[in-house]
Amino acid sequence: MPRNENPIEKTESLGHLVKVQQVIDFMVLSDLMNGQRYHSEMEQFITQTLGNGVGVNDAYFSKRLQTLYENGHVTRHWEGDNRYNRFYKITDAGIEYFKLMLRELPARVGRAKQVYDRFDSYLEKFGHVNLK
Repeated sequence: MPRNENPIEKTESLGHLVKVQQVIDFMVLSDLMNGQRYHSEMEQFITQTLGNGVGVNDAYFSKRLQTLYENGHVTRHWEGDNRYNRFYKITDAGIEYFKLMLRELPARVGRAKQVYDRFDSYLEKFGHVNLK
């Protein structure tokens, strides 16, 4: 069979399955469905929910919150003179975005789990090979 005639066709890219930004946006908005939260509270919520010491890079998390604000999905405000820690609250547009992700993410996560399970099986073929 010629090299360019592949019977297995690529229909999506690995990086498109579930993006980090989707995970963060979903977790932030789901937490905000329970009321307004501080930046640090949401960051702790994500770390606790994901477990195993997995959290979010602080600069990236701040950037995602900024994007959610710019897109009208959240509002933010400061309490008193403390400009470091902001309160965030979900908007109606944020609720709609959350509902959209709630419809789309389960299938994406299921597909990602299948792909990673297959990759994990592939890795097992190599055992604990010492490549030195």
